Amino acid sequence: MATLKNTRINDTGHLTLPGATTSAANGDIRFNGSQGRIETYQAQSGGGFWSSMVQPFVTRQIITTGYIHGGYAASVVWNNTNRVTFATDTTIDLAGRQEAGHNYKDSCHNSNLCWSFGGAANGHCVSSSGIRAYNHRTEIQVTSGYTRTGQWAYNNNAVIQQELNTAWVSQGGSGAIWRWDMTTGTFAVQQGSQADGGSWGVQHENYGVFISSNTAYKFATTTPVVRSATNVQGDKHQHAIMFKHANMVAGREGNPSTNWRETNFYNDQTQDVIGAKNFYGGEENMVVGQDWGYAVGWYQGNHVVASAKFVYATRSSSVGGTSLNAKGVNGQSSATMSWRD
Repeated sequence: MATLKNTRINDTGHLTLPGATTSAANGDIRFNGSQGRIETYQAQSGGGFWSSMVQPFVTRQIITTGYIHGGYAASVVWNNTNRVTFATDTTIDLAGRQEAGHNYKDSCHNSNLCWSFGGAANGHCVSSSGIRAYNHRTEIQVTSGYTRTGQWAYNNNAVIQQELNTAWVSQGGSGAIWRWDMTTGTFAVQQGSQADGGSWGVQHENYGVFISSNTAYKFATTTPVVRSATNVQGDKHQHAIMFKHANMVAGREGNPSTNWRETNFYNDQTQDVIGAKNFYGGEENMVVGQDWGYAVGWYQGNHVVASAKFVYATRSSSVGGTSLNAKGVNGQSSATMSWRD
């Protein structure tokens, strides 16, 4: 006989856990055969999702280094790449440039590569189907070994990703949701659709949110669910710091913004519970770290190279110094960003 919490099992038969196609209730347990792990079901968040009972999400990757790819100022796009080192709060302009300048695009990344969807634009706010990659380790552009043409011409598109394996691309030219395999650098299949619009994507362990449609997309079931909560950002140009401690912050108002808004990815609620930013801006280049994140360059009526640091534990931001500011450009915003261990 085995005794579980609030459950007694007195039988010699087999214990059957709910499978992927079984309807689930909050607290249910299953074995995910495709992932090889035990999972529990949380019904209260993101339309419901299965959560892994393995190493906590926050420590599966220890982030040490961030990258800012492209961006622009005053209608001029950059092909610069800035590297941000979290241990020292410093940013440098790398010799390895992007294959083409781009802005108002979105990206995904694994430990080694970042793919910018629309990254071949080479002009201000230009729609482009070109996908361009950058190698975190060699710190130079990658021109082969992955699909270089997307499903439509991207601009103000949205990308969300599940850890370092899979991403989904949508909006900014199409409401289709296409799955991107980060192991092969190729598209797999279309998995859902939603209303199209200029957008941005944010994510946590089990689901992401497409900003424009305020849609939660569940990774386990590849199902879009319209959220009842307030949108994560004040508008599509108020970018979010997607830190791994479950609570995201983004600009509360339109672009630019003076206040923070917070989204809890465990209960799928967005609230204006954090007060004023320490800066006035939008279109920020938000770079995610392990215990803090950065805004490095933003728009505040004009483009600046200024920076800010947001500490997750205290939910507080401070002005960054000259060493953290964007380098090699005379103003910076609306780039694509990535980070690695």
